[in-house]
Amino acid sequence: RYQEAFLAWFPFVRARLDAVGWVLGIREKKRKRGNRWETVKEPVEHQVERAVDLTMPAADMAEFGVHRVDLSGDEVQPLDEGLLRGRGMVFRPSRSLEETAAELSENAIADIQRSNRLDRVTFSWLASLRRRVALVYYPLWVVRYEFRGRTYQVLVDAEDGGLAYAKAPGNHLYRAFSLVGACAGACFVGTTILQHAGQFLRSENGLMGLGMVGLVLAGLVYWGYSQFRHGGVVEEGSGLARDREHQTLVATVKDVVDKFQ
Repeated sequence: RYQEAFLAWFPFVRARLDAVGWVLGIREKKRKRGNRWETVKEPVEHQVERAVDLTMPAADMAEFGVHRVDLSGDEVQPLDEGLLRGRGMVFRPSRSLEETAAELSENAIADIQRSNRLDRVTFSWLASLRRRVALVYYPLWVVRYEFRGRTYQVLVDAEDGGLAYAKAPGNHLYRAFSLVGACAGACFVGTTILQHAGQFLRSENGLMGLGMVGLVLAGLVYWGYSQFRHGGVVEEGSGLARDREHQTLVATVKDVVDKFQ
């Protein structure tokens, strides 16, 4: 049942910068020679030169769930507080502009460091240049509705009509099926492979193949558990924090495999 809808202007800090630097390290690879495996260490050198455009809320958004907006390509106009108050509710910043901008810069540098995927980093120098910081008030429609005695809300981007954040009740049947199906599928595939483990071990890369299959099955079970654990309430939208984004089965399995490589 629909309850209310209103336009609100939320403060976001926008930081644009150029990240430059160097990352040196070692990437390890496994190679089989005869009947034994050996580790080959390959030196890697990465030159970093990347343009960064990030946003972060300057107010407490725990109630609304939007932690970022996409301003690329948007026309940013000078602030007119009287005009904003005449069009909708205006939320005031509760965080320092420089403090939020510094956190955005640190997040950008940390993301670049994680993207290198080196087994060991021997030297790293990254810096942010030409940083431009601005406080931007972004319009979002807040829509609230009631379902089975509970209130949920949806935030819609007032610029392009996209879904910025939405919370809705989950499907309990889907949650249970995801967990049971993932565990049953992993057990079926695992026991089938164990019946033919001798053939795998006699092959050239059999041991590595068994290890990879084990990681894939572990990722499948983890995905089923995460669907069951967090599926009571479904959250979607372009403004979700990165650690709360919904992951597909393939993405979950890939993350598990990457962690153990």
